[in-house]
Amino acid sequence: MWVLAGRNDITWLCDYLPRAPSFSDDGTTWRGAYGPRLRSWSGVDQVDAVRKLLQADRTTRQAVMMLFDPAKDFEPSKDIPCNNWLSWLVREDQLHLSVALRSNDIWWGLSGINAFEWSVLQEIMAFWIGVEIGHLEFYAASFHLYAEHYDPASDMVEGYHGLSPYDFGINRTSFATPWENFATRLERWFALEAAIRGEPERPLGGHGSTGDPLFDSFLNIVHLRWAHERWGEQGVRAQLAALPACDYVAALYERLGRTYPGLLQKIAQPEIAAYFAAADLRKADPVTELVAAVKQLHRDKDRAYGGAWKRRGELVSILPNIARKVDRLDTLVVTASQMTGETALDTAIDLLVYAEKYCLFLAEQLEPGTLLDPDAPTPLSDHEANFDVLLDRCSLAPGDRDVPAVVKDIVAAFDAAWKASEAGASAPERLDLARALVGHAAELLALLVHNDRPAVTLFLQAGSA
Repeated sequence: MWVLAGRNDITWLCDYLPRAPSFSDDGTTWRGAYGPRLRSWSGVDQVDAVRKLLQADRTTRQAVMMLFDPAKDFEPSKDIPCNNWLSWLVREDQLHLSVALRSNDIWWGLSGINAFEWSVLQEIMAFWIGVEIGHLEFYAASFHLYAEHYDPASDMVEGYHGLSPYDFGINRTSFATPWENFATRLERWFALEAAIRGEPERPLGGHGSTGDPLFDSFLNIVHLRWAHERWGEQGVRAQLAALPACDYVAALYERLGRTYPGLLQKIAQPEIAAYFAAADLRKADPVTELVAAVKQLHRDKDRAYGGAWKRRGELVSILPNIARKVDRLDTLVVTASQMTGETALDTAIDLLVYAEKYCLFLAEQLEPGTLLDPDAPTPLSDHEANFDVLLDRCSLAPGDRDVPAVVKDIVAAFDAAWKASEAGASAPERLDLARALVGHAAELLALLVHNDRPAVTLFLQAGSA
């Protein structure tokens, strides 16, 4: 809001960003603040200028905003703009924004404000010219993380669950202010913000509203920032319960839940409650959950399709099913692109399941006790418990190889198994080859589980839906 209003004063900003004076030459203003450069560069309002350009010609390639000022920014200062250039393009009724930066700190810069502030401006501009929101791309000459943030960044990556509120049908609050009312509503917002700081005890919305859903959601966030300590957990819970199931409300639960953990135990909005239940980082180890989910997936499919997977034998039913998964993985490695409708994790899980079932099929031709205990229920490949035993034997500890190397071994192991079957090799020989394929499939799955937690979380969520 401070940027949109074209402001550069430190006093107001300090209430929300206590570090602000550290980046000011005089302790009063930010000389490199984006607001004045966007809203009044030598008298030019670049936001309005770009709006007019895009409204007049959606195919224009001239919609550019500058933030780096050569007349000022080659002089020594604590505050040289990191974001230097914004370029706007409309393609297929979507507004795309490209941002070029000389320097970008991942923790304070990109994550702390840049990704958010430019996405808000993009949403606003898209509304004004009547198109959908497109891509937002960043080009950073230096993209870095300072040493002091290594540990919290590692914690964040490790704890990232890969879900967002939007996966649960939770809507966003949208900007809805015409250009001609923009200045008035900005002014109104700051007046209401001041009133909230002066009298935070009133309930959310008790000071009035701007009439814009997005701006009013920002007011609610600000209000809770000033009032939550006065209200306490029960008061905060009551205020949050009265809000709609929107993205910013989910964000408020997450942020305030760090101070009041009890908030997350009883969430009034069912959609938000479902999101937090799925994203709960206190879940068991992902490997344990994944193995349980794969067993359930196998049970569900086995009961739905029965013995169809083996009905026409190795060369017609079983091995071709495995071949499709092997070929998908090989294609993934060669093209370095994701497959439509099926993730690498999905394919790796299917491959391991099919390979284990193939082993059970082959073991039926051997002496009891060759693969499982002699008293294992028979036929071996018809009983879910036997598959569960084999899956539990698989080690899903990640190795030190990369995915392309493991997939290469998977392809080689499958080719050997196929040729052995075609050649009529003995059942023990074919079982040995199938077990080798299982080993490589398990190694691949372990890599994906430990290196792509978001994919694992989405798989688990899909299985519980």
